[in-house]
Amino acid sequence: MTSIRPKVVAFLGQKGGSGKTTLAVHIAVAAQASGEQVLLVDTDPQASAMAWGEARKNERHLGSPIVLSAAPTQIKEILEAATSDIITLVVIDTAPHADSTAAQAVAEADLVLLPCRPTAFDLKAVGAAIKIAKASKRPSAIILSACPARAPETLEARKALAKHDLLVASMVITDRRAYSRAIASGRSVTEFDPNGRASEEIMLFWEWIKDRIAI
Repeated sequence: MTSIRPKVVAFLGQKGGSGKTTLAVHIAVAAQASGEQVLLVDTDPQASAMAWGEARKNERHLGSPIVLSAAPTQIKEILEAATSDIITLVVIDTAPHADSTAAQAVAEADLVLLPCRPTAFDLKAVGAAIKIAKASKRPSAIILSACPARAPETLEARKALAKHDLLVASMVITDRRAYSRAIASGRSVTEFDPNGRASEEIMLFWEWIKDRIAI
């Protein structure tokens, strides 16, 4: 039987609080629920995704993605092992520092996603991550996250990001309490409140990602 390399989605960010880990764990769960065999790799020294995974394990959730802590230098080795396993999708949560280690983490990605809040500080900080994404020559896109509901800042942020000549996802992730509440209990919003608006956002985002990585 021929081994098939899993698809790889990497979340990249320059500063903490962009929503990077929140989106990584939510996409991992959404993908697993849709039939993919998911490995979530946490390369952030803060290990927030790993802490979420431990809480999830303690709650005995079924159908969970595998969560693994690793250094960016281990990504290629992990992908080689995943190719010979049953993993179909690897989601990478990078450290909040756009540097050479982040470049190593995204080098093998089929899609690099850059979460960005619609604030002046975040719009300024995202430039460093954009440089790494472009240098990687991997398909990349920005996703506006933690956006105020029905606020003009989101449209203004989209216009500001257009100057970087990088795709900006058509949907946005709204600032909703459901995300933090779900994370705190080791769940995703699709499990915590499956009929809520946050769940709808995540499923739309996952479908958007699927179209771009052809999974």
